[in-house]
Amino acid sequence: MNYFKSTLLIASSLLIGCSSLPQKEQTTHITPNQAYSFPIDESWKELSIREKVGQVICFNYSEKDIEKYGNGSIKTFLSKYPIGSSFLANWSVGTSPEKFQSIAKELQKNSKYPLLLSEDFESGLGEVIKEYTYLPGEMSLGAAQSPELAHQFGKVLATEARSLGINWVLNPVADINLNPSNFLTNSRSTGDQTEVAIKVLPHQINGLQSNGVVATAKHFPGDGTDVINQHFATSSMQLSMDEWYQEHGKVFQTVINEGVQAIMPGHITFPAYQKEQVDGEYLPATLSSELLQGLLKKEMGFNGVVVSDALNMAGITNYYPNQLETEVACFVAGCDILLWPSLATMDTIVARVERGIITMDRLDDAVQRVWRIKTQQGLFNKDYQACKNITKTTLLENKQTAQKIADKAITLIANKHDVLPIKSDETPSLLFVYVSQNTIKSKFKTLKNELQERGYKVDEKVGLSYFANAGKLQEVNNTYDKILFIYHSKPNAPWGSLLFNGDEALSMWSSNMLPRNKVVSIGVGDPYKNILYLPQIWSRINVYNDDPYSQRAIAKAINGEITMNEHSPVLPQKVKSIQ
Repeated sequence: MNYFKSTLLIASSLLIGCSSLPQKEQTTHITPNQAYSFPIDESWKELSIREKVGQVICFNYSEKDIEKYGNGSIKTFLSKYPIGSSFLANWSVGTSPEKFQSIAKELQKNSKYPLLLSEDFESGLGEVIKEYTYLPGEMSLGAAQSPELAHQFGKVLATEARSLGINWVLNPVADINLNPSNFLTNSRSTGDQTEVAIKVLPHQINGLQSNGVVATAKHFPGDGTDVINQHFATSSMQLSMDEWYQEHGKVFQTVINEGVQAIMPGHITFPAYQKEQVDGEYLPATLSSELLQGLLKKEMGFNGVVVSDALNMAGITNYYPNQLETEVACFVAGCDILLWPSLATMDTIVARVERGIITMDRLDDAVQRVWRIKTQQGLFNKDYQACKNITKTTLLENKQTAQKIADKAITLIANKHDVLPIKSDETPSLLFVYVSQNTIKSKFKTLKNELQERGYKVDEKVGLSYFANAGKLQEVNNTYDKILFIYHSKPNAPWGSLLFNGDEALSMWSSNMLPRNKVVSIGVGDPYKNILYLPQIWSRINVYNDDPYSQRAIAKAINGEITMNEHSPVLPQKVKSIQ
């Protein structure tokens, strides 16, 4: 379908040349589900052009913009900009449940049509709102390999999100982390095994969508094969077509066939599939009609909503003359909802539809898709509640579920000579050595408290640099029964590389100099340090988030109360080297 009039093509005006497209390999690895469909309320046809364009806008809520464009009134703002969805970020809304609920109710009450209200919440609400459940994270599901726990993970997130007024989350991450040096995907994914991803992701998605929350599989066509963080630069899918059909493509086709309602493309190129280039460069998926219209919607049969990744990321910039044209081109390429565009983009799309530069077919296709998932989630029902009450009993059950996931996910990478569990007739004395760029001691208070309650003596130290402590290591060895090196790092915490740097590297040096029977290496978040850097350490444990439930699982494991999982979500044999 041609969405631009031939006389005014934004994309073609900037296409410098085309590379030849390799012949696509024929495959039967994935096939679109022809029965994949949603019911739809037909009232979308009554919308004005401006109201239709509003449906493709996901407004990044801020009181500053409400003041600027609505004179401080949400009602006035929505009358000028009838958006179809809004992202309620904790950095704008805060961390008070009451504030979230108040804004959600005010938005829904003053919108002519029901809104999708969104957040990421990849590890649950408790990461930023203390009253709720801080979940162990996506890679914990890859470690646990339990469809039932994956469903419960989604259900926990959905019940708590709906209580705040959130009815759409931008998760799960459906990427396969094939490159250990990719520090954006990492523990946000289920791991490096496709079969594990397709075992748990559909159940996680069902847990969300069957409890009133739209799920979003991301980042099509798949992240985790190169080393680039899309926030900083355009990433690239490095697989051949045949490899892609066996890996990321298989995952995305599975969740499509199972009814995922939204998919987020990344700012990721796919050279094996694409032929169109701008100034000699392939366009990222968020700007590529080849990938969105051709591969995702047509070949794979996706009839849900395609939502762009955030438009303020560097990975989508500088392919067009300015940010406004970039955001418009993103819509034209096939993104049905734009994540955090400027309001000027809404005005521009309205004007270009009215002038016939962007066709009504393109707009109607996007609006139908948005309307479809709103219909399926019951947003047009008269009894739909902006915020769905959650009981204290449910909150308690959610936290118990989180503990079950953490207990099932904690992974024993090595335990040579049975260093664990710790055996001592007397009160064992432990030293925690925190190895991280941003760890503060209070982050691990749950682990410390849990072990102290079990009778352990615990001291703490931030870092144990070999340069500063080489002459003191014997004293450390003599003072403590065990030294627990806690390697704490996860995607975007801190931003950038998760490789050892500075004092972290020097602390790792010290860990390898101490007697092997005295050291326990605990990876928190990033699973690769224990596999790549610390094979000399006899006892190594991985958990995949710093939530309190994972910390409690560590304490249980050290004390011999639970049997640790020995199936790592990233296989040592696949982790050959950091590139």
